[in-house]
Amino acid sequence: MTATLATGAGPETDPLFGANYFTLLRWALALGVVIGHAFMITTGYEVTRIHEWTLSYLSVNGFFILSGLLISKSLNTRPQLLPYIISRLLRIAPALIVLLIALILFFGPVYGEKTGFDYLTQSEPWAYVAKTLAMGDPLGRPGGVFHASSDPHFNGALWTIRYEVLAYILAGAAFFVGVLRSARSVLIAFLLVQIMYLATPVLQQQNLSIPGGVISLLRFMSTFLMGMCLWYFPVLRHPPLWSLGCSVVLFAVFGWSFLGELFANIAIALIMMRAGLVRSANARIAKIPDYSYGIYIWHFPVMQSLAITFSLTNAPTLFLIGLPFIIIVSAISWHFVEKPSLKFKVRRIE
Repeated sequence: MTATLATGAGPETDPLFGANYFTLLRWALALGVVIGHAFMITTGYEVTRIHEWTLSYLSVNGFFILSGLLISKSLNTRPQLLPYIISRLLRIAPALIVLLIALILFFGPVYGEKTGFDYLTQSEPWAYVAKTLAMGDPLGRPGGVFHASSDPHFNGALWTIRYEVLAYILAGAAFFVGVLRSARSVLIAFLLVQIMYLATPVLQQQNLSIPGGVISLLRFMSTFLMGMCLWYFPVLRHPPLWSLGCSVVLFAVFGWSFLGELFANIAIALIMMRAGLVRSANARIAKIPDYSYGIYIWHFPVMQSLAITFSLTNAPTLFLIGLPFIIIVSAISWHFVEKPSLKFKVRRIE
């Protein structure tokens, strides 16, 4: 029995199935990342932080929490393996491919150490494209792109995409083999991963070397599984104000501790549930186009280009000047790449 049937949730009783503000929340999370990266590009240090937890860091955690909830909903309401795989592929890959084409045809030739056609004769940019599509490490400046920046990376946001894809794979595999099909199993998985993640600083203090990729995987899987818990325990999607207030206070007071990120994630999850799942959502707000993925993957090279072209060294200025360009590019990505891809998914699979 799926969680939907077991809990009695459905379109008539749960705004998760109807009009909600999750798209607006994704916009907010994406813009949180943009603000943080505006500081990174201009100063190399993100000042928007609480207890050393930066706005961009917490925004990405919020993305993974929402993703865990929505992926659980998808798995339980449409438990078909092939549609699941193709849906995830079509959501991530098309816009990412277009971004990498833009690297080869525009960003690299204009802002690389070698410009014009000479940029295309180098092997490094092509290797970077292949590595990124294969979900390898996408950090770096292939062919010296944006070498004149104080933060010379082509795209400082792409590194989380591979963990998102890995979360899709692990969650889907666990669901279809019957491991993550109940509230109990999901809660146990969350607690185990969360404990392992909390233990990493302690182990590092004991001079045990833990690869950064493992730490990042535990971080994102813990947030993703927290989102899955929101599906399997519907009562958590309707938190009372006092619980939200308590979570915020706990983070404000103990955010410096080893439990700080956990308190932050709980607060983020509860805030998103209160703000996103309202009883009567405004139809216009609920139906705004989902530019969040486009904002997320395009903002970094767009701001890099503007910072170099116009010698922008002030983060708020870069953000304000860059935002219209980011939204325009993201709108093009949504209306001409992402949305048509999703329509293709529906036409072919359903």
